[in-house]
Amino acid sequence: MSKRLVLNIDLNVLNHLGLNLYSNVPAVLAELIANSWDADATRVDITVDQKTANKQIFIKDNGCGMNELELQEKFLNVGYQRRANEAGDLTEKEHRPVMGRKGIGKLSAFSIAEIVQVVTRKDNNDLLSIKLEVDKIREAINNKEKYYPAVVEPPTEIQFDGTGTVLILSDLKKRVNVSLDIHLSQRIARRFSIFSDKFRVFINDKEVTLEDRGYFKILEFALCYGDFESSKFTHDQEHVVKRENLIQNSSKKFMINGWIGLVENSGDLQSGTDNINKISILARGKVALEDILESYREGGLYTKYVIGELEADFLDLTDKEDIATSSRQDFIQSDERYILLRKFVKTELDHLRQCRVELKDVKGEQKALEIPSVKDWYETLKGDRRNAAKKLFGKINQIAVDNIHRKTLYKHGILAFEHLHHKEKLNQLDQLDIEELDTVVTLFSELDDIEASWYYQITEGRLDVIRKLAQDVDYDVLERIIQEHVYTHLWLLDPSWDRATETPTLEKTVTTAFEAVSKKLSDEEKRGRIDIRYKKTLGQHVIIELKRASVITNTHLLMGQVEKYKVALKKQLREANEPDSIEIICLVGRELQDWYDSEARDESERSLAAKHIRVVTYQKMIKDAELQYQQYLEKDKDRGRIQKILDAIQEYEYPENS
Repeated sequence: MSKRLVLNIDLNVLNHLGLNLYSNVPAVLAELIANSWDADATRVDITVDQKTANKQIFIKDNGCGMNELELQEKFLNVGYQRRANEAGDLTEKEHRPVMGRKGIGKLSAFSIAEIVQVVTRKDNNDLLSIKLEVDKIREAINNKEKYYPAVVEPPTEIQFDGTGTVLILSDLKKRVNVSLDIHLSQRIARRFSIFSDKFRVFINDKEVTLEDRGYFKILEFALCYGDFESSKFTHDQEHVVKRENLIQNSSKKFMINGWIGLVENSGDLQSGTDNINKISILARGKVALEDILESYREGGLYTKYVIGELEADFLDLTDKEDIATSSRQDFIQSDERYILLRKFVKTELDHLRQCRVELKDVKGEQKALEIPSVKDWYETLKGDRRNAAKKLFGKINQIAVDNIHRKTLYKHGILAFEHLHHKEKLNQLDQLDIEELDTVVTLFSELDDIEASWYYQITEGRLDVIRKLAQDVDYDVLERIIQEHVYTHLWLLDPSWDRATETPTLEKTVTTAFEAVSKKLSDEEKRGRIDIRYKKTLGQHVIIELKRASVITNTHLLMGQVEKYKVALKKQLREANEPDSIEIICLVGRELQDWYDSEARDESERSLAAKHIRVVTYQKMIKDAELQYQQYLEKDKDRGRIQKILDAIQEYEYPENS
């Protein structure tokens, strides 16, 4: 070299626009690929050398290369503004729109590597080879000295057929290796729209193409703008909608190209370790803003299914102020062009949301009508009711996780749909004339049908609980399960006891009174009892005492124990001005000692009944509950029109791969 080359850079620039400019390998490589584009290269080869201990990355292009003067003025002069210093904003040979603007993209290499070697040749000149090392650059700046890159021999494996440049990134940072995976080609493909026969990029000898993005095969719907080729989408073209691509206000008009699409499942937007749930903004063929969608997150759940690419070259006009922030990670929010872009995207997102609702309604209807019984039911609906059912199917289509879940939602959805419909009819009863008695009779028969279906669903669920209890024959296991469930599922004791209705205040005062009684019990009495509770249901005040499974007691002792609680409860009811009709249930694991034969048991039960006390064993509670609910199911074999629909849905088998 004829003279010593020098790097012109400030430490603050190195830290913020070099070491901390980018956090991932694809973003860095994109900056370096853009430099090759600006150098009129037609081919870029990126090679990840896996042989060295810490790996190396080679970026080689066949562009115009640099002579010594250009290496100094254009590469080592950080901040060199090509568009301002050279004629026009098109490249010399290929007449491409120049991507570079501020001359800082080259520094991105220092975000992932401690050492950068540059090997370049222009025309028939000799190879130039220099090495830049972050530690030495930082040291020189701290000492207020100039940094002179070392002139080194180029690696012997680097050969040039003509002109070009090679960057060798060495001493890679630890976090870099996780980005050098099989998805690197895909990530690079997603950062450009310029790949063609005139500009080809290879990673480890495999060409990167637009198809590597993997976007189009996952889309179920898309809005397209400008000259974007909708034929790229692999799904039904019926679900590709052409939209106006003009952005304007009173004084400005800009054109936009690209697409915004929807996927069927939000999980489809998780690509390897990348989340591609975003709308990228490109300018001059390269990503200029990673994601504009994140500024619309308040837009609703549907945005989790959105992906897109919009090319907005008006954001990077040479004769206009640079819209990018100094970090190159965002746009200046107050710029008029960015404001117009955000407004445009918001409008399109709103339209996309409505399109998604309509699409889900259509697909939901198609999916639901695959089940013959659902189709038969649907065809009985007219006008607004059919439209409402279509929307119901659309909602189910959006939230169903699989076909089993889908059938469950159809059953509950149809039942709720019918219930609400007949509720509306009830509101019209006061407008009916006596001559319309037949209509009233029909209405109430339909209501009975719905109520029977509801009750059948509830009964099936309760039978499942009872059968689980019946499976456990071990008394200690039953003791724990019954203690956990009996106080919140009073229907186990009596099918008419749907739920407890006691007021919190009364419950609190009664609980306090019961605790006072419990403190006076003997140790033996305390050991024999698990719990005692007060409940109110259907206007009835109920005391439930749960005895341990191992305890064997008798009628006399049991009466004496629960009488104390009955007296305490009556006092609280009188103070609350509540009626003091009280029933007492004693749940025991074993039969009472004095139930040694049927006559003695009858006498005991009569004595207990006189005091409104009922003794129930664990097993009898389970057996009686199961019998009562099972009898209902067996008796009601013909459960009406709606239940037949629900049964048919449950029995339907979807075809494989449906």
